[in-house]
Amino acid sequence: MPSNPQCLLFGKRWTPFQFTLVVFIFLVLFNEYFIYVFQTMRWPNVPDINREDGSSVVILLVADPQIQGYQFEGSIIGPFARWDADNYLRKTFSFAAAHTKPDIVIFLGDLMDEGSQATPNEYRDTYYRFLNIFSHSPSVKRIYIPGDNDIGGEYRDYRTPQKVDRFEKHFEQVDGIIRHEFIDFIKMDVRIQNTMYQEKERLFKQYKTSMTSPVRVVLNHESLLPIQFKAPFYPLLSAVSSQLIFSAHWHKPVAYICNDCMRQDDFSWSVHQRDLTHMHGFMFENISRSAECLTEIMVPTCSYRMGEPHMGYGVAVLDKNGGLHYGILWNPNRYRVLYSYIIVWIFVILVNVICFCCPGVTRCFGRRLVR
Repeated sequence: MPSNPQCLLFGKRWTPFQFTLVVFIFLVLFNEYFIYVFQTMRWPNVPDINREDGSSVVILLVADPQIQGYQFEGSIIGPFARWDADNYLRKTFSFAAAHTKPDIVIFLGDLMDEGSQATPNEYRDTYYRFLNIFSHSPSVKRIYIPGDNDIGGEYRDYRTPQKVDRFEKHFEQVDGIIRHEFIDFIKMDVRIQNTMYQEKERLFKQYKTSMTSPVRVVLNHESLLPIQFKAPFYPLLSAVSSQLIFSAHWHKPVAYICNDCMRQDDFSWSVHQRDLTHMHGFMFENISRSAECLTEIMVPTCSYRMGEPHMGYGVAVLDKNGGLHYGILWNPNRYRVLYSYIIVWIFVILVNVICFCCPGVTRCFGRRLVR
């Protein structure tokens, strides 16, 4: 067996170690940096607006990041899985914030994957990881709403006052009104299961006196318009007089448009559904065209751990007249990148085996194998 086998590649003699090192450096640079840069080049530019006079607001929407916890990740791969998912979110959010320069960032629930089940120490550690991941532009105003993974409420993962209190201590109140420029953001906190609708209705009738902005936007983790029976939701939406809803939960990019949802003489609503999976520009919708109209935008998940092939961040540009431009900044597919590591390393191992064990082979990658 040769003591120092070499492959003649591209006119240069490479030792197996040199070849492996070059391939490794190139692969890491491409997969961990350049692939994100190339993806941003495909993102649509934010519509040309004049922010100086305060007539438009740019909103960056973050849905279902679900920061990975400590209970459901394997003890062997858990640390790597958490590190890789955190790193992916940190990079994509940083690029998205730099691309859009938002006036406000809205987190649409399920901030943590195990927020509802986490121990106090696990919750604290996950919370600080969350702050580190979404640390870009910390001076920009932010709104946080809870999801079922944060405070419970889905199936047997029950919502409790203790879970709600823990979320509010670390983030902010689960419901209420937040004003920014000419927009009132209504944190509705409505769940399809086990919601006290009459109590919510009384609450928002109290809030109504403080809602004076011309544009009102409902924020809710769970989607409302896909539910055909509108009786529980109509009084709540009527109380806040909103024509736009931002939601998440199902991890899908969908727009729901209803032209007569706010009519009082109808017990159901006819909703037009538009799949936004293949949208690469900005859609436009006039949300103030009629008092009976209602539009809901379901924002896709930004985490590759949800198993969805299409992940990204929502971008909304709202103006005082009710004009809505909405687009999605799609993220690169992380699983393809991880698979590429496996494939390339198998290839590199085969090359090393050939170079070490088969000195009699006359060609390596189409070139002469020399010693």
